[in-house]
Amino acid sequence: MKPIALLIVVFSAATFASAQTSSAPNNPNVRHIIGLDDIKKNAAGTLVVQDGMLVFMTAKAGNKVPVSSIADVFIGTESTQLRGKTARVVKTAAIAAPYETGRALTILMRTKVDILTVSFHDPDGALHGAIFALPVGQAEPLRAQLIQAGAHATLAEK
Repeated sequence: MKPIALLIVVFSAATFASAQTSSAPNNPNVRHIIGLDDIKKNAAGTLVVQDGMLVFMTAKAGNKVPVSSIADVFIGTESTQLRGKTARVVKTAAIAAPYETGRALTILMRTKVDILTVSFHDPDGALHGAIFALPVGQAEPLRAQLIQAGAHATLAEK
């Protein structure tokens, strides 16, 4: 019985490891919190590292930051509220719920996101920062891509 249990554990670990490596898409959907001049606050778009640039693109605008100008990259996790149609349904249900039980429903509106903060120098040498909210699990792979492309990063962990 022990060899079967060992085989199951090894197979499970291999499956988990392969799922971990494939969970980071090349083009995650992100939200720009603040920091890029040409992009509105809370604009949704894509954030990728390509051709030595950190590129954020929305449907209407785009911004590029040279990786060589990046002074530091920080990552973290944050709890945020849902947006869109799902949030409106939960808010409506919370308002209509009797005996103040709606407060419990607002807990359902919370979700976790990864936060990626990039500090960089503009062509004149001034220091700037940009903050992005990414789906959970996407900040660390993007940080690794930036470091591999030549960005400076002083902290090696979350």
